Formats: sequence, C-alpha cells, structure tokens
Amino acid sequence: MALTLGGNTSSYTTSLYMKRTKSLIDKTLERISSGSRLTSAADDPAGLAVSMKLQNELNLTNSVKSSVDNAKSFLEVQDGALKTAGDLVSQMRTLKDNYDLNAGDASTQEVYARQFRDLQVQLRDIQSEKLNGASLFNTDPAEATTIYTSSQGANGAKVSLGLTDYNSAFDVGAGNIADATQAGTVVMSGAFSPNSGDALSISQVTSAELDTAFDNVANLRAQSGGKLSTLGFVSDYLDVKSVGLESANSRIMDADIAEESMNLTKYNIQYQAAAAALVQSNLSMEVVLELLKFPGSR
Repeated sequence: MALTLGGNTSSYTTSLYMKRTKSLIDKTLERISSGSRLTSAADDPAGLAVSMKLQNELNLTNSVKSSVDNAKSFLEVQDGALKTAGDLVSQMRTLKDNYDLNAGDASTQEVYARQFRDLQVQLRDIQSEKLNGASLFNTDPAEATTIYTSSQGANGAKVSLGLTDYNSAFDVGAGNIADATQAGTVVMSGAFSPNSGDALSISQVTSAELDTAFDNVANLRAQSGGKLSTLGFVSDYLDVKSVGLESANSRIMDADIAEESMNLTKYNIQYQAAAAALVQSNLSMEVVLELLKFPGSR
C-alpha cells in the first residue's frame, strides 16, 4: 500500500462521519431536553404549519369552553332562584288555604297574613338578584346574551340566554302577588291595607291565582333548564374536541422520549466507533513520520 502525506482519504471520510454523528447527538439531546420533536422550523416545515393551526383551534375551543361554562354557572344560579320562588309560591298557597279555613278568626288570619306578606317580600327581592354584576332576570332586549358554542364565533352555532320576565309570572287577575315597593300594613281584620304599588294581599288573591303563578314559575324554570341542558351537551362536546386537538398536535410536536433515548445510545456508539476508526486511519501517517525521523537507519 502506498504511503502519502496530506492525502489520507479514509481519515477525512471518518472525520466527516464523526461530525455528522455529533450533529445527530446534539439534535437528539435537544429533543430530549425540550420534549419537542420539532426544535426548529427546518425540522418539518409542513408539520409545523399544521401544528400552528391546531394550536390556534385549540386556543379558540378552550376560550369557547370557558364562555359556555360561565353561562352554565349563570343558569344554575338562575335555576336555584326560580326553585326558591316556586317554593315560596307553594308556601303562599298553603297559607292562603289556612287563611280561608279560619274565616271569622281575625287574630289567626292576621298571623297567616303576616307570613304571606313576608313571603311576598322575598319574591320581590329575588328579582333583583345578580351574578357577577349581571341580573339573573332580564327583560331588556338590548341586554340579551348570546353564547357562541363554536370556534367559528358568530358564524357558528350559538345559544341565546334570551329574556326571563320574572315579574310577569306573578301577574294574576287584578294585580301582582310579588310586585311590592314596600311592606303593606296589617290591620286587625287580618287583611292588608295596601299602599300604592304594593302587591295583592292575601285577602285579594285566590288559590287558583296562586296556582297560576306557580305554573308560570315552573315554566320559567323549564325554559332555564332547557338552556342549561343544551349548554351541558355543548360543554361535553368541547371537552372531547379539546382532547382531540391536543392529541393531534402532540403527535406532530412531542418527542418520543423512548425513541430518542435509543437514538442517543446508537449515535454515541457510532461516534465512538468513528473515533476509533479515525485513530486507525491515521496510523499510516505515523509510519511516514517515523520514516522521516530516522532516514539514516535504512
């Protein structure tokens, strides 16, 4: 075999392989440390573009999910208020029956009349309840709330919370059983002396009218419950969609740690083997140097 100076091809080739292997080791370490398969746009340009779109869709979906969950909380509180209103009207119905059964007993009727009036005040106060500054019962069309249930916003599906006219549920016959501006004055006869704007007293309302008011409250609660049920299904779908988007993005972006660890071991072995090969490829250069050192020994 010929001996040459400055032209050791095998040494150059081995050195090139070492550089390439070292680059692979560095890339593998980047992926393991970052947890991402794509550490730069050059790794997979098309995959990175898809990942960015998936991440944007995921962010929008999570935003919509938050809005839907907030609307669910609003409707749950509204439903609780309507349930309480229904319980109040039911108790008022009982008081009215007891009031009528004790006709002629003014002192007993006075007790029932006072209790009836206290419940009326509670009915009135429920109408002014709010959640985070928003009225539970709204009758102004300009304040109607629309909940978007799709990442497409106004172009997608939506649910309108609509208007809930709480006060009108208690409009019966000649007046309203809850629309009171201040407490009436109970007189010994057991009836109220209504002030201007006061609700109907226990003597002015009939059992049938209280039944109608209860049915009205039940209808309002059914409407609220229907919207709550719809938003529940929407929330479940958005949960599934969010998980799907996370999984799709993960398959593109996340590094397979097991695979990268195996690659790291393989590249380290290759690097060490290339280093050993480089030593062997340089032996011919050492022989030439030995010949140059001792030319007189031949």
